[in-house]
Formats: sequence, C-alpha cells, structure tokens
Amino acid sequence: MDISDVKKKAGRFLTHYLKQPLSLDSLSEVISRQGYTIIEFNHIYNDESVTTVITELKLSDVVEKEKGFIYVDRNHRLVFLHEDMSEDEKLMVLAHEEGHIFCEHFGHSPIIGKDVSEEYEANEFAHYILNPPIQYRIYITMIQHKKLYVAIAVLLVLFAITIASWSQITKEESYYGEFYITSTGNKYHERDCIFVKDKTNISRLTKEEFDSGEYEPCQICLPQIKRESYG
Repeated sequence: MDISDVKKKAGRFLTHYLKQPLSLDSLSEVISRQGYTIIEFNHIYNDESVTTVITELKLSDVVEKEKGFIYVDRNHRLVFLHEDMSEDEKLMVLAHEEGHIFCEHFGHSPIIGKDVSEEYEANEFAHYILNPPIQYRIYITMIQHKKLYVAIAVLLVLFAITIASWSQITKEESYYGEFYITSTGNKYHERDCIFVKDKTNISRLTKEEFDSGEYEPCQICLPQIKRESYG
C-alpha cells in the first residue's frame, strides 16, 4: 500500500467515524465499536484479570517492551495500552493501532505491528487522523454546531421571504390600478383590451406615470372612467 492509499483510508475513517474532535475517549469508543477490547497494562504490576490474559496469551515479554500493541486470533481482538502514559500519548498510540486495524494489517502473526512497512503505514495513518486536513475540520465543526447552522439557515430563509414579500408589497403600491400601457401609446388599458392583448411592449401603469398626465383612459375598454375621478 502506498502513502496515497493510506491517506485515502484515513479520509474514509474520518468521514465515517469522526463526528466530534478526535480524543482518547472518542477513539476508544470507535475501537470498541469495531469489536476490540482495550486492555490497559503496566510494566510493573497488573491486576489479576489483566495478568491472567497476559499469561494465557504468553505476552509477558511483549508488555515489557511495548507501549501499545494489538493481539488478534480466533478468539481475541485485543488492543493493549500502557496505562503509565499521558492522555495525549495514549491517543497517539491508539491512533497508530487504529491504523493497523483500518488498514487491515492481519495474517502475519497474532501480534500486529512486526512488519516494518505496516508500521510505517500505521504511523502515516495516525498522523493524518490526528492532523486532519481543513475540509475535515470544517466537517467536524458543522456536525458539532449542526443545530446552530440549521437555526441560522431557517432565519435566513425567513429573512429572504420577508424581503421578497416587502418588495412585492412595495412594488404593488407603486402601481396605479390594474391598467397597462404600451411603450408607444398615450392611453392606459385593461389587460384584455384589444390594443394591449398579446403585445410584448406593454407594462403596468405606475402611479408616477398616471400623475404625469401623459396617459388617458382608453375609450374602448374604459369608456366609463373619467381620468380625474379614478383613485
């Protein structure tokens, strides 16, 4: 697997699993959901249950050397994590082990991570998910503040509707009745008048045009209207 493939896998991991900023708790939850049990151990002393697992799986030599590793066989899916590390160190180790899991580094031995190339790939995977590109940071931020963004979107839609309604009302108030004029004539007509019907050079009569005194009512469609009495 080349590095571009590792980055693609890391990108798929971030898109699928990362619904919040990556932390020790969130990554531990992901690993648990993948079917693994995280076991914290110590180089010096472990409680009885952990000691039993280490002894039965013959891992005493491994736990003395490693800060973290994965053990997988037919009956076990275990991620071992040294407990005497800071939270940031544990996160880095878990991110590395998740690299082995997500890149499917299985089949060589029950203890994952002995292959040099696979170790390199797991390191690159860990670096990528711990330092995600800007698009994933934006994605996480949007998920975190989803309700806020939805509320803002609703407000913007309502604002746009209000502006459109206000504009329509303002536009309606600027017209003078339901009358129409042509670009070349000096009469105003009803919409179905033979002088304006089906013509393309017509427009609705505005109050300003009516007040200018340039237009008179059409005597064909509006014979009953005296100019000075309409209002």
